Amino acid sequence: MKSGPWYLLDNEDEVPSPALLVYRERVDENLRRMLAMAGSPDRLRPHVKTHKVPQIVRAQLAQGITKFKCATIAEAEVTAEAGAPDVLLAYQPVGPNIQRLLALADRYASTRFSALVDDDQMLERIGRAFANRGRALELLVDVDVGMHRTGIEPGERARAL
Repeated sequence: MKSGPWYLLDNEDEVPSPALLVYRERVDENLRRMLAMAGSPDRLRPHVKTHKVPQIVRAQLAQGITKFKCATIAEAEVTAEAGAPDVLLAYQPVGPNIQRLLALADRYASTRFSALVDDDQMLERIGRAFANRGRALELLVDVDVGMHRTGIEPGERARAL
């Protein structure tokens, strides 16, 4: 039986630094609590940016969670590679990231990708890039709800978008 706090290692001298340590029991308990609070895995879309770990995505999938949110194309790739069926990119892809997302959609055909958008020109560019490859991408309007971090201000422009 281990003595001392749960986070102390018995073999500290054998672990190189820096190292990512994952306490599986803690992860599993957090997943159980998250599911209990939400009431159903269908009500969840956990953000992969909090961990970026494919094994945690797979643990979430094992609990029935099927929808995930990512901040970057790299996170979206890790999530799709782990087997996630539904991946939302939390920011609109711009520049080369449009082609990177298109390549991901081609590579992981069984994953449904979507993205947020807050600009009509970007909506057109993204839509055209996917249409030119015979593909579609669901785009959701990102509305600024008052924090002024991302999204289009509510009003006529947002309705038009």
